[in-house]
Amino acid sequence: MRKPKTVAPGKLVSVNGHKMHVFSEGQGNKTFIFMSGSGTACPTLDFKPLWSLLSNKHKIVVVEKAGYGWSESTSSPRDIDTILSETREALKLAEIEAPYFLIPHSFSGLEALYWSQKYPSEVKGIIGLDSAIPKAYEIGKLPPKFIMKILNMIGAFSDDMVNESNFVKENANKVKNLPLPVDTPIYFFLSNGKGLLGIKNWEEMMINFLSDFKVGKHMSLGCGHYVHRYEAKKIATEINAFVSSIV
Repeated sequence: MRKPKTVAPGKLVSVNGHKMHVFSEGQGNKTFIFMSGSGTACPTLDFKPLWSLLSNKHKIVVVEKAGYGWSESTSSPRDIDTILSETREALKLAEIEAPYFLIPHSFSGLEALYWSQKYPSEVKGIIGLDSAIPKAYEIGKLPPKFIMKILNMIGAFSDDMVNESNFVKENANKVKNLPLPVDTPIYFFLSNGKGLLGIKNWEEMMINFLSDFKVGKHMSLGCGHYVHRYEAKKIATEINAFVSSIV
């Protein structure tokens, strides 16, 4: 995977022996933590269509995991406990204080749910950008490992991304085996689901998942998986209304 050659626009903090990039902008009293899906080469730039519409009112933060964007690679395992520990430590070192609204895309939905399960006082709400839930990895089909190796060889994926994929079912089970964080307000922005792990009823599965939450909203956007690229303005408007309704 090609690494950015420019100077990191945010802070580089040392976590677990490797540097992690934490980008922040805005000075609002609500803090949004953007969390990227698997294989997103540069999360800070990928999320920009959306965070640029929010940073005038809120504090936005993009944490780039090991092997993503300007963050260094690591030899640490990519189990969900390690990933979450590194994310929380990076925020601490960057002096970004909780509580947060978590905005995960895709795979990072598992991390956001786990965060709310383990540290509920740190999470004001979850705003999922077509984010993953445990059931997706029970019934879905992951790419064969040889494809992941090829993507790694041609530079499309980093070693860390490949290692994440190797842990994904284990990580999903950890989230599944803990009680749902039903008190956490949650809003899912859903894609058309085409091609996502081979799951035909993607929207139905996600909507059913939300039914157990005290505040569980969704919006079906009918677009591709990177919903924040296709419908940034609509999502930003909904996010502003959603967070304003939460005390």
